[in-house]
Amino acid sequence: MLKILFVRSEKAYLPEVDAYIEYFNKTNDFLAFDSEKINKDYSLCDFDVIWEFKGLGRAITKDKIVVHEYASLSTGRMPYIKNRIKSLVNGKPDLRVFLNSEVKDGFHFNDNIDYCYRDMGISDEFINVQPSNKEFDFVYIGAISKTRHVDNLLRTFVKNKCGKICLIGTPEDEIYNTYKKYKDIIFTGRVQYSYVPGIASRSIYGLNYIPNIYPYNLQTSTKLLEYLALGLKVITTEYKWVNNFEIENRCSFYKLRNIDEDLDINKISSFSYINNFNTDNYTWKSIIDKSNIAKKIKQLYKGQGVYHD
Repeated sequence: MLKILFVRSEKAYLPEVDAYIEYFNKTNDFLAFDSEKINKDYSLCDFDVIWEFKGLGRAITKDKIVVHEYASLSTGRMPYIKNRIKSLVNGKPDLRVFLNSEVKDGFHFNDNIDYCYRDMGISDEFINVQPSNKEFDFVYIGAISKTRHVDNLLRTFVKNKCGKICLIGTPEDEIYNTYKKYKDIIFTGRVQYSYVPGIASRSIYGLNYIPNIYPYNLQTSTKLLEYLALGLKVITTEYKWVNNFEIENRCSFYKLRNIDEDLDINKISSFSYINNFNTDNYTWKSIIDKSNIAKKIKQLYKGQGVYHD
């Protein structure tokens, strides 16, 4: 049985780690562990596969299968340069995992290392939620920051008197201090992930407020998948990934093209929303199955290459 160690920092919010561990531990071939949930005195020598979620740097390993996962492109200042630095510094693993082809192309790796794609999935907790009474008009899940332009969203929300909004996540202090006085803006703070579906389901509309800037506009919006799984009506900014997703899944979302004009409760409530989202295609089991990750790791273990330098 192959022992996999998922290596991550304590602050990293990676729901895919729990999904991976549940997936692999239901097989007869793997035993998976989270580095944040085991004895800190562990040794990398105790594992067969070292799985890293890449920032900069790498674990020093010998005779181990090494997996580098790139679930997103670099953000902040000079993201293109950061991507290039990572591609040069992080060394060669045995397998790379990318969110999608856009993320892979963004790093410009120029070698023959094998790779696979692993999209974001949705937890069963979002699929099995029972219908609940609607306490909020809108819910927003995710980073409550100026980087994501949430301050602009709330400014317009107050100005246009759109109803009641619930924001799930830890807000930046400046945003919280500015808007905490408004009775129709509810900040939950950071909550345990298992509680999120129950709170979000008490809303009518799910807000997918993603700035149309690199790299956010190229990457999967997990919260949009979760809104659809909960049966919420989706309101979103317009950008490349969401437009492609809408077409591929035969859905229709209300678009915030000009937030001052489009964040209007009358327009929002009269829009014809369409949700043909098939949750079966986006369960974590389905997503990981589709990636062929397990098969590739077993092939590596059988002697087709521990390649890293």
